[in-house]
Parts: sequence; structure tokens; C-alpha cells
Amino acid sequence: MDKTETRLSAEDQEKVNRFISTGINSTERSSFKPLKLMLWLAVIIVLLGVISRVLGVFILG
Repeated sequence: MDKTETRLSAEDQEKVNRFISTGINSTERSSFKPLKLMLWLAVIIVLLGVISRVLGVFILG
């Protein structure tokens, strides 16, 4: 089977195309940025560490 051929009938392909173009699938999303995700994760971890240090100093003295 060629890559250009489809296993679906024309009617089924039309249903798939209609489904893909509606709802959440029709929303344009920006590309995934793993470095931005890792940066936010590092910021959150550092903030939680700082908060735990501050609480330790004020509560435990």
C-alpha cells in the first residue's frame, strides 16, 4: 500500500476530517517548549525550598 493511499472509504475520511476540524482539535496551539517547562519547574522547586527555609527559621528559630 502506498503512503498516499488510505484505508478509509471516502465517506469515513470525510467524517474524520469533520471531527478533526471541530472542537479542541480546531484550536491553534503554540509548539511545545521543553526548556520553558524545565525553567518553570526549577523556579517552583527553588521557591518551595526558600519557603521551607523561611518557615524553618521562623518556626524552629
